[in-house]
Amino acid sequence: MHILLAVLGGLSALGVLLWRIQSGMHAAREIKDFAEGAINLPRKLAFRRKSGKSGSRLVEDPREAATILMLEVARAGGDVTRTQKDVIERLVSDNFGFSASDAEEVIVQAAWVSEKEARTDALLRRMARVVSNTVSRQELIELKDMMAEVSAADGGPSQNQLDTITEYQTLVGLTR
Repeated sequence: MHILLAVLGGLSALGVLLWRIQSGMHAAREIKDFAEGAINLPRKLAFRRKSGKSGSRLVEDPREAATILMLEVARAGGDVTRTQKDVIERLVSDNFGFSASDAEEVIVQAAWVSEKEARTDALLRRMARVVSNTVSRQELIELKDMMAEVSAADGGPSQNQLDTITEYQTLVGLTR
């Protein structure tokens, strides 16, 4: 009988130990999930604050606006090609301080935000206003050069792409 009680006690102790380990693992997962949520908290709060806006009206970051302008130049020539997307990704990564994976995420976000207004003057005007209000004249010129590089990605700019770049220059005051 005492052997049975010893085995039962040992199994109970083992069960309690396993239960405590499982509880500790669950707590560690909860802490990890909380930390990941805390990292994204500023972005979530900014989105909630702007939730009354939609589409391109959500854009306030000049880097995102510049990405949308480069996408607009690519769209002016037709559908955005893989080559143009690669050029935009490289330019965003090299000039805006994003890693390659973050640059791709910025491009996807910019494409999603601007999709409904793509190829419209309203989008071009709105994004030109965002960049011209927040960056220097030299940076506006650099963005024009980036747009020209995107337009040349597939063998040379089309007339629509050149018109888009000219319109950008006019909107930000580079043709004065």
